[in-house]
Amino acid sequence: MLRTEKDYIMRMIAAAAATVARLRERLTGGAEPTEIVDEVRAAQTALLGPETLLLRALDPASAAHAIGDADRLRAWAELLVLEAEALRKAGRIPEADAVAQRASALRR
Repeated sequence: MLRTEKDYIMRMIAAAAATVARLRERLTGGAEPTEIVDEVRAAQTALLGPETLLLRALDPASAAHAIGDADRLRAWAELLVLEAEALRKAGRIPEADAVAQRASALRR
């Protein structure tokens, strides 16, 4: 991987971490959970690129293999954890459980 490519990925990971912190604060502050879900999913697209929908459709092991970068994978897992929290607050429990399970599998 070229240094510029690695630098770009590190900036994306830092942006994802900042987004998680900002959105978690908004969620605990009473923001509309569905808005948080939308913003978290947009952050996932920023982190993962145009393959986001494909990566979400793959089983966690295949998605992890496709991503190939442990730091990027951890950032995605954190976004998924926040998505699950927001879904749970929105009352979408089965969907929240599935997203949380995926985040857990990606963390392994």
